[in-house]
Amino acid sequence: MSQDNNKKSRRQNIYGSIFTLKVSQLCIALGLTILLFLLDVIEAIKHGSLDNINPSRPSSYVIIIIIVFFVISIFLDLYILKRTMAIGNRLNELAYIDKLTGLPNRYSCDLLFESFNSDNKLQNAGIIVMKINNLGKVNSSSGHQGGNWLISEFCTILEEVGENYGYVGRNGGNEFITLLEDCDSTKADMFLLDLTKRIQGYNELNVGAPIEVAYSRVLNSDANVDIVSKLVSLGYRKLLESPQILS
Repeated sequence: MSQDNNKKSRRQNIYGSIFTLKVSQLCIALGLTILLFLLDVIEAIKHGSLDNINPSRPSSYVIIIIIVFFVISIFLDLYILKRTMAIGNRLNELAYIDKLTGLPNRYSCDLLFESFNSDNKLQNAGIIVMKINNLGKVNSSSGHQGGNWLISEFCTILEEVGENYGYVGRNGGNEFITLLEDCDSTKADMFLLDLTKRIQGYNELNVGAPIEVAYSRVLNSDANVDIVSKLVSLGYRKLLESPQILS
């Protein structure tokens, strides 16, 4: 919720700045127009009559000044919009994407879980909760840099396999989820089989510590829960009490 408020506040500040700038531009342009017109009037009075106002005097340049002024303002607007986009992209990255892996982070996972609370999605939803079983050993032997490398490599594989089946995310330090729509036992088995093959292929390359994954899976066609958070909780409970190993 605090991230939403921060994003909203930044957007309001940016749009408020744009509005203030445009109002200032209009006021300045109007002021210049009035000032130059008055100069023409004063000049005409000096010559004895208002009929002597000459369009070739300063007021004749008002249009040119206004055009130049607004051309400059367009470039300023483009710069502000570019900055707005950069801030928006950065906020989006911070709010939704895990920095280490590039996967949707816990915040994104929470939003995804909420989107599955509709009856048509929840009825046949499936969730697979995973952890890297040997992450603790790698952290001990190679430090957190080695552990982060292992997480990054696993998430690359998970994302590539998962895009054909559903939604994947990093729901915490060593917690990874795959949420599947229209999921039956066959679809879950196929996902796990493809993931196993990719991990085995990676481990055979011996590019670093092998990836060992423990998982649990829960299908709502079996669990029949009424909200997706219960399905997620069941997945975590099974992972804790009776994890299965990809092999």
